[in-house]
Amino acid sequence: MESRRRVRWALSREDLSDSQTQNQIQSQNPNQPKSTTIFKYEKSSCLFCNEWFDAQTFTEHLIHCGQVLEECPNSCQVFIPRIRMRSHLKECPRSKNLNNQRLSVSMDRLDQPPDHRLQVLEQDISTIRSVLNEEIRQRLHLITDVGNIRKQNQVVEDWTRGTDETLGGLRRQLEAEASQRAYAEEQNQIDFQYCCNITQSLKEQVEIKLDEAQKLVNQLSIDVTFHQNQLNDNILKLEELIFENERLNRDKFFRIEEFLQQINEDIKTKLGTSDYATNKQATLDYEVKNVKNIVCETEERCDKLQNVVQDLDRSLHQTMQNLSDLENQMAMQQRIASVQNIRGHLIFRIKDYSKKLDEAKQYDTILHSAMFSNKAFGYALRLDIYLNGKGTWKGRNLIACLNVLSGEYDPLLAWPCRLQAEVVIRDQCSNLVEAQDYVKTIFVRKKSDDFIQSNQYFHIPHKVITSRNYLRNDSMFIEVRVMK
Repeated sequence: MESRRRVRWALSREDLSDSQTQNQIQSQNPNQPKSTTIFKYEKSSCLFCNEWFDAQTFTEHLIHCGQVLEECPNSCQVFIPRIRMRSHLKECPRSKNLNNQRLSVSMDRLDQPPDHRLQVLEQDISTIRSVLNEEIRQRLHLITDVGNIRKQNQVVEDWTRGTDETLGGLRRQLEAEASQRAYAEEQNQIDFQYCCNITQSLKEQVEIKLDEAQKLVNQLSIDVTFHQNQLNDNILKLEELIFENERLNRDKFFRIEEFLQQINEDIKTKLGTSDYATNKQATLDYEVKNVKNIVCETEERCDKLQNVVQDLDRSLHQTMQNLSDLENQMAMQQRIASVQNIRGHLIFRIKDYSKKLDEAKQYDTILHSAMFSNKAFGYALRLDIYLNGKGTWKGRNLIACLNVLSGEYDPLLAWPCRLQAEVVIRDQCSNLVEAQDYVKTIFVRKKSDDFIQSNQYFHIPHKVITSRNYLRNDSMFIEVRVMK
């Protein structure tokens, strides 16, 4: 009885695990109907001897399996495999006592009258019948469990069939996906080759234009050298002329003074009448006024010549700066021929700030940053900086603006151009956590490539620049970030 209960417990556990598996599959596929999820096992293993049997012979094996544990009928509280039960009964310590008791009971029964023995036999028969009924009931339960297992096996077969069909569909989808990816990869290779060809052609065009620009810069350098030599010659001539005029004026002053002294002596010695002296004095005063006017005109001419020299010096310095900017632009163009700044992000370092500020105060110079673009094949941009200011802001502020220059891809861009950018004066503090950058937001607008841009200038006071760590080691960093 105990072995049969264990078999029923094992089968109920298998039913529970199968039902849990079925519920899990149903939860994964809620749209699939429950009637189609049927499991079917071809073979099953015994829980006691671990041998595999077919579905038809599995139930019969469980009834007759020799490894099933059974409790000793002598109530010695020991569970012995069914195949070793006979040997255990021979060695069981309580078997002798039970045999003696049975002999005594049988002798007692023999001593009893026949009616009483018949009654005892009827009780034994009823007990045997109840045991047989329990056995039949257990077998019916086992048959029912076997039927459930067969149904579950059928469910598993159907589920396996559906899984195979699903796997076949997935394989077909994978094959279609692989063909699509191969086609996409081929198209990407074609596009990459096209981009390489375009890049090569652009590189050739840039090299041609760089050669032309280099020739232009060389010609400008020659012209600037020629004009500079002429300017130096003119400056030397003007200086010689000024020195000569000063020497002549000095000689004239000395002669006039000598002449006046002689006249005074003549007046004192020779002239006696006051009328003659008065007329002579008036003539002398008129001549002295004429000489003073000549001196004033000479001084004015000298001042004008000095202003002309200063203007020429300023224009020469600006020309030299423009030439230097052109050379820097050429070097930058050569550097960006292979790598272009197309992220809309620029960091401009101004070295020797004090020297460049003095030059801006004397010559009104302009600092130009390297050219960059807001995106790939986008607008050509440049930051222009007036260190000493401009107009009414001159002398007290730094003035800057963001220019939209003529670029290679202007016919392909949207016009009017509207951009927003942030200009940041970086705080060069040693502790980055305590750094406080100075931020300005500007808007860049240009109607089209053919129209002149109306720049929006922003100012930064010189007191702000010299505060904190915006200026360190006589260098300043200005960062430009163009908004997307």
